[in-house]
Amino acid sequence: NDHGERTTAPGPAAPLPTPSVTPAVAEAGTIPERFRGEWNRVAADCGTGRNDSRLWIEPRRLRFYESSGEVLSVRGEGRAIAVRARYTGEGETWEAERSLTLSADGATLSADGLERTRCP
Repeated sequence: NDHGERTTAPGPAAPLPTPSVTPAVAEAGTIPERFRGEWNRVAADCGTGRNDSRLWIEPRRLRFYESSGEVLSVRGEGRAIAVRARYTGEGETWEAERSLTLSADGATLSADGLERTRCP
């Protein structure tokens, strides 16, 4: 060129990286195993049903004290996911999205501003 700069022809394009498939993506609409089980604010109330903070997490359902939700979608991976579900309880039906976050050791779950302990 007329500025004395050297030009080079573009080389072959680098191949695009192949995205890895995580369990949260591979099983869309299913809550990952690490979140499943019974959670309660008071560990002593685990398995008793006597504490209204109890939350049961199943692969495709969230069960609270007076309502339960059928999972519609799950977004995220690792220790934080967002679960959209269609809930029924006390004669009503509604849809809502909840953020679920596990502690680093997996022993505590934060959801809806409450911290719950994993039940044995």
